[in-house]
Parts: sequence; structure tokens; C-alpha cells
Amino acid sequence: GSKGGASRQAPPSLLLRRRLSSLAALSTAISIAVSAGLSTMLLLCFPLALVSLSAPRDEVSFDFGWRFTTGLSTHPAQSDEPPPASADPGLHPAEAQTGYDDSGWAEVQLPHDGLIAAAASSAACRDGCSGKSYIPRHVLWYRKAFTLPAEWAGSLLFLDFEGSFRKTTVWLDGELLAAHDCGYTPFRVRLDNATSLRRRLGSGDSAHTIAVFVDPDNGDEGARSHGSGWWYEGGGLYRSVALLRVPPLHIERDGLFAYSNLSWYASGDMEEEGEQEGEQPSGGVLHASAAVANAGSSAQTICVAFSLSPPGGGRLLAAASTAAVSVPPGGRATVSLALSVAEPEVWSAASPHLYTVHAAVMQSGCASSSSSSSASASS
Repeated sequence: GSKGGASRQAPPSLLLRRRLSSLAALSTAISIAVSAGLSTMLLLCFPLALVSLSAPRDEVSFDFGWRFTTGLSTHPAQSDEPPPASADPGLHPAEAQTGYDDSGWAEVQLPHDGLIAAAASSAACRDGCSGKSYIPRHVLWYRKAFTLPAEWAGSLLFLDFEGSFRKTTVWLDGELLAAHDCGYTPFRVRLDNATSLRRRLGSGDSAHTIAVFVDPDNGDEGARSHGSGWWYEGGGLYRSVALLRVPPLHIERDGLFAYSNLSWYASGDMEEEGEQEGEQPSGGVLHASAAVANAGSSAQTICVAFSLSPPGGGRLLAAASTAAVSVPPGGRATVSLALSVAEPEVWSAASPHLYTVHAAVMQSGCASSSSSSSASASS
């Protein structure tokens, strides 16, 4: 029977894995650092005609090589004493300075609970502390020395913290960069605008020190003796940290978005083919958008090439690029288009089909217009 019968809209059913890349010239393949969510980063290589990666997005695990201690240099933690009433390290603490001697600190890797190794103490925790664990909630310090390659000059550099409990303050080479109060949300710290990094990175490989102070107390309803919950919450850098490098022109963090609409065979068509209504869609439309940021000093004309790969990989099911759009310096542009797919495989628990959307930012080979795309820019 005919497959062009009545259609109806369904909720998004094509579950999509997102892949990001920033591209600037022509070639036949790209190697990209891929963001698959808040907690997972992958490295992919896949063929994509007519684009190349001249300024790649790099991600480096920052989980290893940390030094750790409890307490302040001016008030060391004592196992049988509660934390001090004032645990503020100040704006320029000794522990954050590049030349500080941390050789006596413990060597740790992330994820790390900075409290759990402490001995339980009824003297320091008269009310039980930390979900009646009797583990004192002393303040915590982390330090890590690292080197950046000279060729990273001109790139944007970030540290992505997946989780730190609770109040977290970050310094680079003694310069205060950022603070984050919530112990249950990830956060990002920009590095490339720090004074020491801007001054030294362009002249060759440069050595730096990151220092992180974590106060696990003082939740909204907390105090020095307990966190913000009635359970044991732990403390410190309890999730992974990653160093991210992106070019000035790039797809923003979480800037790739996609959803689908499906059309279904008519009831009569299904009966002729021996299928039940709603089992197999006749077609689908993928709506994809990407937010592109320009951290450079001049406007850039770009387009974004979207493509869709089937479950399990293989040949591309659909591909198209948006119309060219100008992204102002210090601004952003959001571009979008629609891709059609014939007889898509829907996701279910029994058949968890996953499609992959690729988005590539291009500065050459852009079409002057596209009937299926739209764009908006802002500064």
C-alpha cells in the first residue's frame, strides 16, 4: 500500500547523542574532543568530507597529581578539635602562592573525599557531625602544578569542575579567579584571562599552580559541625576535573541542541503490511541548532554543517549546512536547520537505537543561503 497516508506529530523519539567540533578549513577527516554530557568526555575520529580541524578542541583529565591537606597554614587541623570559628583563608593565602612548599601534603587523585580518612572524634563532634559519622568537617586545600604548551596561546582555557563540596575558591598562581557556593552543581573556571597566564604562555611552555580551597561546612542550614544535609555529605573535590582548550571561535558549552518530530503510517497502510499502527514511523524531521561564540577581536563569517549518523555508525543519513552568518567580536550566533530522515528507527527499552548529530563550524565553503536554516546573532 501507499506510504503517504495521514501523519501525526509524536513527542521527540529519536534520542540523540551530541558531538561538537570547531573547524576552520578544508580536508577529509576531523579529530574532535566530544562532549557527551556533564560527566563523560570522549575522543572521536570520524570522516567528514570538506572540513578539517585547524584549531582543535582539547580536553585533558585534571584528576592526577594533586597535593592535599586539611586546615589552614595559620591554623592546622587537629583531629580532636572542631574547625575554627573563622575558616576564611583571605584573598591572598600562602597556600595559593606558586612558591608555597606543599611537599609535606598528601598525594591524591580525583575523585576525592577530603574528610573520610579522618578519624572519628566525639571530642570534635559532640553532636555527631556529618550524618552522625563523628568525622570533623575541617577545611581542605588542594594544589596542582602543571605546564601549558606554547601553542595554546590565543586559545580559551577552562577548568571544568564536576562537583566540589561545598564552598570552593580557586586561585591560579596566587591570583583569585572564582568562587562557587553550591556543593551539588558543576562549575567552570576560565584560566586564559588570568594575569600570569596571559603574560607567560605566549613566550613558551609555561608552568603554573592551581590552588583550590574547599570549606565543607556552612550550608544554608549548616554550621561548623555539619553540612547542609542530615546525611554524610563528604567534602572536597568529589568529582572529576578537566582542563579544556577551545579556539576563540567555537560551539558553546551545551550549545548543540536537537529534537525530532515523527510522521506515522496511516492505519490502513499498516494493516496491508501486517504491522500494528504506531509501530513504524514513515519519516522524521530532525531540528538541530548550534550556539557559536566568538571570543576574538573581529567579526567572523561562519556556517555550521550538521550531519546525522545512524545507530551503529555507517554512512550519513542526512547532511546540510546553514546559511552564512556573521558573529560579532565578543558575541554569539545561533544557527539552526532541519534534516529529513526516511523510516527512522525509534528508541525503546528493547531496541535502544541512538542517532548521532554532528555539528561543524566552518569559515569557508558556506552557502549564501539555505531554505531550511535560520540564524540569529547578538553581541
